[in-house]
Amino acid sequence: MTLFSRLLYTIIAFALLGASIILLGVAVWRTAHGFWTADGALDTMLDAIGLVIIAVAVADVGKFLFEEEVVADRELRRPAEARGSLTKFMTIMIVALSLESLVLIAKTTRETMGNIIYPGMLMLLAILALVGLGLFQRLSQNVTAAVPPDHGEEEDKEGRERERVPRKTRGTPLLEGEG
Repeated sequence: MTLFSRLLYTIIAFALLGASIILLGVAVWRTAHGFWTADGALDTMLDAIGLVIIAVAVADVGKFLFEEEVVADRELRRPAEARGSLTKFMTIMIVALSLESLVLIAKTTRETMGNIIYPGMLMLLAILALVGLGLFQRLSQNVTAAVPPDHGEEEDKEGRERERVPRKTRGTPLLEGEG
């Protein structure tokens, strides 16, 4: 990976982390303000929980980008790496969707039951994403099983080992006591 793309992903990851911290600050401020003014304390707390959930999801995405693109410095050459990265990312999104829909359901049931459609659809979307992730895992397990995890590394190791073995011993059979 080039220095420019590493720098770019680092900036993006820290921007997401900064946005997450700001969201946490807003959540704390709104909750404290709601309790001080006694203006719908429960509603402001539910709003704050929603903001915290979003902040955690944003921070997780930033952390994911930093780990995958900057620290690991890999281009997902093997199917198992791509499968693991996609699973990790989708898990973050599914948890965030599920928690947000639960908060919205709790908030909506306090107000009007007629507005439960949006939180219910959000929960359905989280469930569909989970089913889709499970289907992806099921369908991709054959691909990851077919490609050995260290396939590319074996070739490199064999090539390096051949270079280290002196030319005289290449191709000669081992004696009984060797090996």
